[in-house]
This record gives sequence, structure tokens and C-alpha cells, in this order.
Amino acid sequence: MKAFRLQFLFPILFLLGSCTSSLVTIENDSYKDFDLSAYESFGFFEVSESEPDNPNFAKAVELLKQEISQAMESRGLSESPNPELKINLGLVVEDKVQTRETNLATDPFMYTGQRRYTWSVEEIPVGTYREGSLTMHLVDSKSTQAVWVGTIERVVPKKDEKKAEAIKFAVAELFKEIDN
Repeated sequence: MKAFRLQFLFPILFLLGSCTSSLVTIENDSYKDFDLSAYESFGFFEVSESEPDNPNFAKAVELLKQEISQAMESRGLSESPNPELKINLGLVVEDKVQTRETNLATDPFMYTGQRRYTWSVEEIPVGTYREGSLTMHLVDSKSTQAVWVGTIERVVPKKDEKKAEAIKFAVAELFKEIDN
């Protein structure tokens, strides 16, 4: 009886384990052979600010560069003015609206005495949030071709101290995918 249970338990565990997905989106399979240890130095492309009036944008870019530099240095690469690997960062932050759909259980039909009154399912805004998308291109300086491109999208926290944690998490997830 135990052997019978184990026979079905292992395939189920395997399926559950294989369902876990990465938070990082990689454009295609051509980057699967990328080896970061083939490079000795790195540097950043200049970031053009589309929102120069926003001081939080400049802070976020600097924090991103610091976190990426630490991750690169921990993997044996050193920052250089003439690097073998250049890093291009794309950062987009969008304001989004969270909505919910009306239904009879939460928003019941209420007759108001009007002949043309109708009840319909609608999308009702319930909150707003900001979603950030970070795309990191690793570009070989000699060939000027992207050797790895990854994107992570997350909700941007409202509090400044949590934004730093979110940036650390995003960079860690990107490098976790690079190391695989």
C-alpha cells in the first residue's frame, strides 16, 4: 500500500516543482549559453533621464547601479572605464489602477423607482499603484551585441525604505537567472 502511494507521490511532487517560474523574463533562448565568467570587467552605458524633474528617478538609478556593481564584483568582475561588458538599464514606471468587477453578491440590484433603471456588471476602481519594469541588457563591447537580456516587473512600493529593498530583490532575481 505504501509503495502504491509513493508511486503517485513522486510524479505529483515533480509536477509541482516544475511549475515554479522565474520572475525574470528572458527574451529568447539565444542567451541560455551566456557565461558571465568569460568577462573580466564591466561598465554602464549612460542613462538618459526622461523625467529629470523627479529626484526619485535619479536615486533609483544610482541604487540600481550600486546593487548591480556589487553583484558583478561578487562574481569576479571589476568596474572599468573601458569594460569588456557594458550594462544598459531600461527603467519604466507606470501608474496603474486596480479594479474589481461588480456582482450581485456584493453590489445587489436596487430598484430606484425609475422605469429605465438597469443593473450591469462594471469595472470599479478600488485603488492605484505603480508598476516598475527593469530591463537589463548585457552588451559585449567588442561585438556591440547583446549577450543577455532580462526583464523583471514588480509593483513599486510607496515608502522610500521599501523601494531600496525592492531594488535589491529585483537585482538579485536578475542575477539568479544569469547564474542559471
